[in-house]
Amino acid sequence: MNLEIREPELERRVREGIERGQFRDVEELLRKALDADGVRTAALDWSQCPAVESIPGKVSGAWVFKNTRMPVSTVFENLEAGASIEEIMEWFDVTREQIESVLAFAARSLAAPCAARPDAHPL
Repeated sequence: MNLEIREPELERRVREGIERGQFRDVEELLRKALDADGVRTAALDWSQCPAVESIPGKVSGAWVFKNTRMPVSTVFENLEAGASIEEIMEWFDVTREQIESVLAFAARSLAAPCAARPDAHPL
C-alpha cells in the first residue's frame, strides 16, 4: 500500500511504531485499527481524539468525525481497500486534517504500551 503521509508528526509516529515492532507497515496499522473498531475500532479510546464524537442516536452512537455523520471506521476500511486520502476526501467530504488527525491518534494509541492502558487487550 502506498500511502502518502503529509504530516511529519504522523509519519514519525508511524515509522516509530514500525521500528519498535508494534506493526510492520501502514497496512498492519490499518488492520489493527480496524480490528480495534466498535464494529471493529473500540479498543482505541476514541474519546481522547479531538477530531471525533459519539452521540447516542447519531449513527447509532458510532464514532464519527465531529459535526458529520461519517463514521471513523469508514476511513480505515477505505484505506485498507486501497483508496487514497484524496479519494476519501472527495467521496465523503472530510478534510485531510480530519483524516490525518484520526490516523495520528490511531498510530499513537496502537504504539502505546498495553501496560499504559489497563483495559486494553493485546492486538
